[in-house]
Amino acid sequence: MSETLRDDERLRRAERAAKPAAERQLIMKNLFVGHDRFETATEAVARFHRPVKDGLPDTGSLFVLAGDPRTGKSYALKRYARGFPADLTGSEGIVRRVAYVDLPVGCNKAGFVTALAGVLNAGDVTRMKVDSLFGNVLNALVKQKVELVLLDEVQEAFTTARPGALKDCLGLVRKILNLGTLNVAAAGLVETYGIMAADKQLEGRGGLPHHVMLPYSWDSKEERALFRLLCAEIDGRLPFAAKSGLGSQWFASRLYWVTDGIIGRLKDFIFAAGCRALNDGAERVEVGHFADAWDLIRPVGMTFNPFRDDIDHAPARVTQVPKSTLQPKDPAQGAFVK
Repeated sequence: MSETLRDDERLRRAERAAKPAAERQLIMKNLFVGHDRFETATEAVARFHRPVKDGLPDTGSLFVLAGDPRTGKSYALKRYARGFPADLTGSEGIVRRVAYVDLPVGCNKAGFVTALAGVLNAGDVTRMKVDSLFGNVLNALVKQKVELVLLDEVQEAFTTARPGALKDCLGLVRKILNLGTLNVAAAGLVETYGIMAADKQLEGRGGLPHHVMLPYSWDSKEERALFRLLCAEIDGRLPFAAKSGLGSQWFASRLYWVTDGIIGRLKDFIFAAGCRALNDGAERVEVGHFADAWDLIRPVGMTFNPFRDDIDHAPARVTQVPKSTLQPKDPAQGAFVK
């Protein structure tokens, strides 16, 4: 890095550190780093949406973005959707190229249709029957020239625990794909992929391409380097006068142990420690702030604190996520977005 770039970075850091406490808190809360998992997931969705660069949107296929909780699936879909804002100025009405739909908890047929209708402004389930409302949804998808429907939290609809809702919701997706005017991307837990793959009518629509967002691993040199880079990138964007050294081996190994390499947990934990540093008027987020943050969330009965104790004596984490047998189609490339 040139001296000019270092000076610019110091200036931006000083400007962030000089802001009022409330603004610095929001900087930490809304901090975004375009980590390699996010980049490859976004690229996979984009290729599914428009498989040919500068070409046309694809139609009639289902794509799955799978992953463990807090690995960044929802964030990737929301960021992608924001790249295609609805056009409200057209002479023929609203044009909505990409529609992001967050399915409700315990989603059934009515919940599924209502969520879609709400995004498309296609009607009110309290004033009409579900099937009639779904007819409005299908018409709106065509009229608004929707190219890609992004269904988030699909494990709420596609679960064997509620076979009736599962059958209904899978049928609704098939009806949407039968329009032949758009694709559907579904994001959910890894096990949800198997449920969709078992539906041969859905699997037959494009072969069910998928991408898996995996947590970072500490088992390989490459993965450790990527996680340390992510920690360093976050450190560089915190609103403090000095860096904490989060990308160092010492810090990153402890942050990994606490978060299991899951990006959502990492951001939450750094935020919690950062808030303590703000309250102390500290120049940087200190080791003690992280130690206090861990004390607040550590499992009942555990006394070990990785920021006070030797990490070599760390107990096994009972909360660690099992490794997925479903592998991503795109390997992580380590690209970060500034």
